[in-house]
Amino acid sequence: MKDFVIFDMEWNMGYQPKIFQYQGIDQTLRGEIIQIGAVKLENGRVADRFSINLKPHIFPKLHHHVAKVTGLTQADLDVGIPIQEGLRRFMEWCGPDAVLGEWGLDDVPVLKQNMVLNGLSEEWPQQWYDIQRIFTSQKPRKEGEGMTLEAVVERLGIPKNEAFHDALSDAEYTAAICGFLNLEQGLQEYPSEEQQLHDLLCPAEKDRRDFTIWRGIVDGEVWTTSQELRQAVCPECGQPLQLDSEDIWLRKGNNCLYSMGQCSSHGPVMIWLRRMRLDGLRYTFARVTEPADQTLQAKWKKEKQAAIERARRKKEHEAAEALERVRNAGR
Repeated sequence: MKDFVIFDMEWNMGYQPKIFQYQGIDQTLRGEIIQIGAVKLENGRVADRFSINLKPHIFPKLHHHVAKVTGLTQADLDVGIPIQEGLRRFMEWCGPDAVLGEWGLDDVPVLKQNMVLNGLSEEWPQQWYDIQRIFTSQKPRKEGEGMTLEAVVERLGIPKNEAFHDALSDAEYTAAICGFLNLEQGLQEYPSEEQQLHDLLCPAEKDRRDFTIWRGIVDGEVWTTSQELRQAVCPECGQPLQLDSEDIWLRKGNNCLYSMGQCSSHGPVMIWLRRMRLDGLRYTFARVTEPADQTLQAKWKKEKQAAIERARRKKEHEAAEALERVRNAGR
C-alpha cells in the first residue's frame, strides 16, 4: 500500500460567507484551515506524526464558536505558519502519492478548496477514504449508538487521554479506531463514487434502469437546466421520453430531483437525478429511469399537485409583501 495518512483539520469561519470563483462558477468557502494533525500508518502502527497551526488570511479573526470548540485562541492563529506554506509542508510530509483517511467526509472538501485559494495543486490528494464508513460496514451501528469520533472512541474503550477537536489528537484517535478494523479489507471493498451513486439510486427493491453518470461538473445547479441530464429515454424501447409539459421537477432532500416522462409506446416513466460532491469543487451527477406503475403514477400526481399549490401560495405571499412595501413607502 502507498503511504496511508490519517488526518484531521480544524478550520475557521467568517461572520460573513466568502464567495470565490472556481472555473467561472461561484463557490462558497466551507472554512479556512487553521490546524492540521496527521499520522502515518505502517503495518497498522503509527510511524510518524505531523502537527501544525496555520495563520489564515481570508478569515483572520477567530470565530467565537471555533474558539469554544477547539480551545484555540486568536494568539494561536496570529503566530501560526502562513497557510500557503503550512499546506505545502503538509503535502511534502504526506508525499505526492499518499492515500488519506479521515473520520467522515468533511475535511477533504475543505482541504481542496483551500488548496485552490492558495494556488496549490487541486489534484492532490487523489485518493481518500472515510474511516467512519469502513467502521460502520464492519461494525454496524446499533440503535442509540452515536457515530461521532468521541462516541466511537468511548464505545471501543480507547483511553481518552487527549482533548477532542484538536487536529493531532483526533487523527490519533481515528488511527486507534483503525486498530479495531480489518483496514486492508475495508480499503479494498470501499465503494467508488460511481458505486455509491448507483447504490443510492438503484436499491434492490426498485426497478430502476439505464444508470448514466456525468463527472467533473463544477456547477451544482446544472441539473435544473441541462437537457443532457434531463432528457432520458424509455427503458423498454429506447425512445426519447416526452418530459412533463409544465417542466416540474421535485426535490427529494438536497441532492435528488425527479420528474415524470412519457413514452408513446410504454407510458409513464419516472426520471431520477442525483448529485454527489466528494471533493468540494466538482460534482458527479447520475440518472436512472423507472417504469411507473399505477401506485407510482398516483404518488407523482399527488406530489406534483402539492408542489404546484406551494408555488402558488408562495407567489401570492410574495405579491402581498410587495404590495405592503409599496403602501408603506407611500405613507
